Parts: sequence; structure tokens; C-alpha cells
Amino acid sequence: MRMTKSERRRYIRHRKKMERMALRAAEKKEKVSGQFMNRVVIAMILAAFIFTVVMIFVFVRTGSEPSTLIENVFRFLSVEGGAMALIKSVKTVTRKRSDRESEIQHENEPEQCEEE
Repeated sequence: MRMTKSERRRYIRHRKKMERMALRAAEKKEKVSGQFMNRVVIAMILAAFIFTVVMIFVFVRTGSEPSTLIENVFRFLSVEGGAMALIKSVKTVTRKRSDRESEIQHENEPEQCEEE
């Protein structure tokens, strides 16, 4: 038995809807909580604060500061923060791009109608 055009459209819409639901469920299942990066940023800020306090005590006690150590610690923290910012921005851009691509209707697919 052949399907009419409207039945075919309904069938295709239903199949696409089921595929999207399965894809979302799979993404949710594999998704990490997203809190890891926030925890790393908090840890970096705490490390910088603690390091600064310790270096002030060292300076008060000895009268000189280890400038190379201070320079390298803050360079490491800034590079780490920059790398995390780059990762976050790339994820955001690719997510927006994939959302736009999923919204584009291909030429060989039937039109999406509101009739049910």
C-alpha cells in the first residue's frame, strides 16, 4: 500500500522527531556536569591568593622576594586560564554552528507543515 504525500510527510516528521529525541537522550547521557571548569577557575584563584600571601610573608621575613618564582607562577596561571577560555569559546562557537546547521532544511526533504 502506497502512502499519500501527507502521510509520507507525517511519517518523515515523526521519524525525525524520534531521531532528535534519541540524539538528545544520548547527548544527555554522555554529558559531563560542566562544573569542572568552574572548579578549576576557583582553584586557580585560590592558588594565586595563597601564593601571594605566602610571598608577602617571605618578603617580610627575609627582605627579598624570589622574582623568578613569582613570575613563573603567575605566567603558568595566566596560560592555564587563557587555555580554558579558548576551550570554552571554541565549544560555544561549534555549538552555535551545529545548531544553525540543524535548522537548515535540505532541498530533498519535504516541507515541514503544521497539519497533523
